[in-house]
Amino acid sequence: MNVKGILRPALLLAVTMGVILSGCSKTSSSDEQTAQPTSNFNLTGYPIVKDKLTLKFVISKANQQKKNMDQLKVVQDMEAQTNIHIDWDASEQGYEEKKNLMFASGDLPDAFFGGSSLTDADILKYGTQGLLIPLEKLIDQYAPNIKKLLEENPDIKKVVTAPDGHIYSIPNVITEGANELGEVYFINKTWLDKLGLSVPTTTAEFEQVLKAFKDQDLNGNGKKDEIPFSFSNGNTLNGIFGLFGSFGLPDNSSHVMVQDGKVSYTAITPEFKETIKYLNTLYKEGLIDPEAYTQDRNLYFAKGHSTGGPILGAFTGYNAENVVGSENAKNYVPIKPLKGPQGQQIVNMYETLAVSKSGFALTSANKHLEESMRWIDTIYEERHSIEWELGPVGVNFKETNGDKYDFLPTPEGMSYDDFRCSESPCYGGTAAILGDTYKKIELSSKIKTRLEYLDIYQPFMKKFTLPAGMFFTVEDSDRLNVLSTDISTFVKKKQAQWVIDGNIDAEWDGYLAQLKKSGLEEFLQIYQNTYDRFQSIK
Repeated sequence: MNVKGILRPALLLAVTMGVILSGCSKTSSSDEQTAQPTSNFNLTGYPIVKDKLTLKFVISKANQQKKNMDQLKVVQDMEAQTNIHIDWDASEQGYEEKKNLMFASGDLPDAFFGGSSLTDADILKYGTQGLLIPLEKLIDQYAPNIKKLLEENPDIKKVVTAPDGHIYSIPNVITEGANELGEVYFINKTWLDKLGLSVPTTTAEFEQVLKAFKDQDLNGNGKKDEIPFSFSNGNTLNGIFGLFGSFGLPDNSSHVMVQDGKVSYTAITPEFKETIKYLNTLYKEGLIDPEAYTQDRNLYFAKGHSTGGPILGAFTGYNAENVVGSENAKNYVPIKPLKGPQGQQIVNMYETLAVSKSGFALTSANKHLEESMRWIDTIYEERHSIEWELGPVGVNFKETNGDKYDFLPTPEGMSYDDFRCSESPCYGGTAAILGDTYKKIELSSKIKTRLEYLDIYQPFMKKFTLPAGMFFTVEDSDRLNVLSTDISTFVKKKQAQWVIDGNIDAEWDGYLAQLKKSGLEEFLQIYQNTYDRFQSIK
């Protein structure tokens, strides 16, 4: 018998329970934020400390980042400015297991750093247990940049304020052009021209165009490989959520929406039902990719990047080049949201700001709270935020007119993402780049194109999605995990089944009854309570 194999899980469980029990007995009052500055500490100006100080930070490293953290120019520049050396514990693989073991054993770093370092559940769970400390007083005393960010952007403050009123993590806040835009619909203009057809404007015209695309060798490769319409179902940027708006109500990945303060579920509405019936018609006629409801983005993109000429008649994506490659993209044009049978023409409006609760969190093991808070506040200065997120000036940017930033050319043979991450933690880091800062940065061609799409879609956009990043209580989060597993699995299964096989009218009442039995009312009430609490945060 492998006694060691039995004892190790038992020992880990004992350690975990000990930490949780000790954490539960510890109140997370703001009094715990009291910092005791030392003679080595400078309240203002740089360096932050007179004699070098070393702190230990944990980060979930972006896979595009090839260098070690201490080799990055932005990290070296920060150390030179602050006189604080960071001992980085950086992981790509196995990060979740390592993080969980740290909390279970109590062997904690001074801070968790980066937008991917902690989940929302981690922040709330370990914050209320006292393993992550509340930050409000520290922000007020030592972080003028972060304090200004939260005061001038109350919606951001709402996102990071836990149900107990505390802030346990500094947020990662990134503005990118046209964040509010979801998937864009593209159609093969070359094929339309060959057939003498116009870009469709209604769902009926779209169906007729797809019929014309079917069973013709429009790419001229001698193969019957044309796919009239493809997408990757359930993906925000490669799915078909906007198409539901042609029937009166856009959908989203959670099917949860809010209208006039009331939370509801899209997948039980007449609009959802009518969209599914339309999609079933397309599917029966062989106009939808048979793999649209099962393929991941890798397979989807592989079809788009076909080297034998384009095989997709219509598709959805962030931009055409992402899905079909730069050469094939020349054949495609974006199309406006389609007008439905009742003249409806609506698409989702998403959040303009991308806010992640996780950016920087201090642990109960940290003995240098004031120094740590001043260190992270330095990153939230405008130039530092740009450099830690997009790459340093002199490597990725050149500074013009004192406060403008122009991209330097990406080296030949290197992707933009690899270049961006060559001297900064990029996607694995944290920063705050808001609209005013974003205007100072030369836009990449990718973003310029998205803004062109936004001009097309904006007249039809309406906001139904819930505020991003609402904080659920631990109890509600646990309960939602149970409820949503049954509900989401059932809805996903029935949606694909109805598109492929039909029969939605006959099965609709039984479907609604099953969702009620699975706890949909309780599910929605949890969302409603959380939304109401979120709206009440000042």
